[in-house]
Amino acid sequence: MVVAERNSLTPVKVLISNSLVHLELLENKEGGLFLSCGTDEPEGVVYYATGASSLCSFMESRINLQTLFEKSPSLFVEIINKDNASLYSRNDIKIKLKSGDKTIRQLTDGQIEIWSDEDKNE
Repeated sequence: MVVAERNSLTPVKVLISNSLVHLELLENKEGGLFLSCGTDEPEGVVYYATGASSLCSFMESRINLQTLFEKSPSLFVEIINKDNASLYSRNDIKIKLKSGDKTIRQLTDGQIEIWSDEDKNE
């Protein structure tokens, strides 16, 4: 079971930040990949694990944002809103992401990089 405990995650890169969606890539101390994204239902920001294969499929516009979320190995996800933070089982609640029906090409100009040139030199 993989749980995205947001307090133990380190930001890696903001993948998308525009009027449609804010999608951020994070990692835990073991190097596991996690994403945070705005949700419509329930309203807030969800933190969830992702796999390299699913993330690549999204980055290549082969799947949309909601499918990326649904392929998460996280059974439990944390959703933060202005009032509180709650842990949800994905089996017990339908979580709808903001702009979840869109691919990366529909959310951006299609030209984003996960790692910058500075990262390549390290």
